Amino acid sequence: MAGVAVVGHLTVDITPQLPGPPVLRPGVLAQVGPAAVALGGAVGNTGRVLAVLGVPVVGTAAIGGDDFGRIVVDRFAGLAGFEFRPQLCDRATGYTIVVEPPATDRTFWHHPGANAALRLDEVGLDGLDLVHFGYPSLMPGVCADQGAGLAGFLARAAGAGLVTSLDLAWVDPRSEAAAVDWPAFLRAALPSVDVLTPSYDDLASPLGLDASWDPSRGRALVEELLGWGAGVVMLSAGEHGVLLGVAGRDRLGRLARYGGDLSAWAGIRLALPPAPVRRIATTVGAGDAATAGLLAALRRGRGPQDALRYATQVAAAVIEQGGTGAFTGLPA
Repeated sequence: MAGVAVVGHLTVDITPQLPGPPVLRPGVLAQVGPAAVALGGAVGNTGRVLAVLGVPVVGTAAIGGDDFGRIVVDRFAGLAGFEFRPQLCDRATGYTIVVEPPATDRTFWHHPGANAALRLDEVGLDGLDLVHFGYPSLMPGVCADQGAGLAGFLARAAGAGLVTSLDLAWVDPRSEAAAVDWPAFLRAALPSVDVLTPSYDDLASPLGLDASWDPSRGRALVEELLGWGAGVVMLSAGEHGVLLGVAGRDRLGRLARYGGDLSAWAGIRLALPPAPVRRIATTVGAGDAATAGLLAALRRGRGPQDALRYATQVAAAVIEQGGTGAFTGLPA
């Protein structure tokens, strides 16, 4: 079988170990613990987890020629099964400061940097069977012209017979992404998207939804996304679990290349709680890991319930291991 392209947002994540709430008072020197440095974003998270799960990956993202860019190249060079195809530009490589105090939800201080310069028309599709794109709202260049370039890229991949996958991210109301008509973009793009894997939070901000989770609101959102043209929708909601909705069989034709029973997928609606977690090392990248688990399961021809359960198990492994382990104990 061919490989998977993971395209889009990439950062160097710097996570200082915090003994308690961050201190932001002017003039104060606050001691913290050691910092972890890892790759993040859709390419860094989803791409890495797919490779660890044994899926051959080609990653494409824009980076600069700076120290962070060299970290990116070095980290990917040591990852088996991952071929990195960087697009070099004259901007600083994107980075994120992850503020994650104990027992507290994380906050991200993010600089998009080179992510604004990704050139979708230069992304090759030869030798691939699936293309996953992540985080358009964090990529100013991709958001230009109301996201028309990304919609065209997804249509190009679908027209070539590739399975297409899209993940979204929270929309900062102060960013250029806030000016995008996201419902219009999704209506234009989703007929070319076979697998859509956002969190509820990812959609609440651009669609103007109530930020608090409600199961009935989540189910209605899945139906709306399917109505706009998506083939498979996995909507995650953190501790509240995950929802799966699938369109009719006629919409799933490109997935037939994986040999699974499409009749078992067609029209399915499922809900699962999160997989059990023994300890929480981090919640960063858990959603990306769930996406990787779902895509890996689809490529192996698994049924919908098995695939959704596998996605939650992979997410739990990242939460427990901090994204650094080989995910031992997971089904092959």
